[in-house]
Amino acid sequence: MVLIHKYRSFIYIICGSFLFALSVNLFLVPFHIYNGGVVGIAQLTKDLIEHFLNIKFTFNLTGVINFVLNIPLFIFAYRKMSRRFFFSTFISLVTQTIAFTVIPTLSKPLVDNVLVSIIAAGLVGAYGCSLIFKAKSSSGGMDIIGIYQSMKNNSSVGKTYMIVNAFIYFICALVYEFQIALYSVIYAAVFAFILDRLHVSNIEVSIMVFSKNKDLKKHLMSLVKRGITSWEGIGLYTGESTDVFITVVDKSEVAYVKRIIRQFDQKAFMIVSENLTVDGGFEKRLI
Repeated sequence: MVLIHKYRSFIYIICGSFLFALSVNLFLVPFHIYNGGVVGIAQLTKDLIEHFLNIKFTFNLTGVINFVLNIPLFIFAYRKMSRRFFFSTFISLVTQTIAFTVIPTLSKPLVDNVLVSIIAAGLVGAYGCSLIFKAKSSSGGMDIIGIYQSMKNNSSVGKTYMIVNAFIYFICALVYEFQIALYSVIYAAVFAFILDRLHVSNIEVSIMVFSKNKDLKKHLMSLVKRGITSWEGIGLYTGESTDVFITVVDKSEVAYVKRIIRQFDQKAFMIVSENLTVDGGFEKRLI
């Protein structure tokens, strides 16, 4: 268990990357649906190469093309973002490249209903990406840009994903059947919807605490490094004074905040509120 905890982030990245590649090969490719983003461009490039050269590769070339197309984004991540984020994203892309190659692309769909397959791909793929994000990494491609914009502009990763894909699916509609482009758009919407709800680091949560420990807020602020606003309250039932303070964190930090509070005050009362719209100087810690 100690070993698993130590390498938990690495396990999240490997498993998440594998699930994402699996969702594409098993649920999208059999229906000729395109993922969007850099992976979608890689799918289109692979199909065009096979069509114009009139050859069929014995292995799935999507992973290799995806890796090559990510090189400029790697350079961007190396210059603009943390080194840890760069190397963890590199591990994710290597895993995806291997997974895209070894996971078979089925000639016959697992399920006959295309919408069921789209939902399955959205669930599996978005969950895989959420595991990667949980490890403070990315799956490469537009996720790098999406996370960077989320940190700078408070825009969501899923919305960024949708905006970029609009152009890709327009090209897809011109080159292939309109129905294929339409199904691809539906998949992108399902994927973005699920991702924004699973990506807990992109969800803000407010925590209001009532405690008689006057030093609790100082310990919490020094450990979590989030801003805190406090005031003195009076319990009407007991008539005793109590310390009241509030802070805003992302959802992935809630469990850590609760542990700190319980460590210093077992009887502290907490109110945790989600579905916030936060504007101003809130630091998103996506990487």
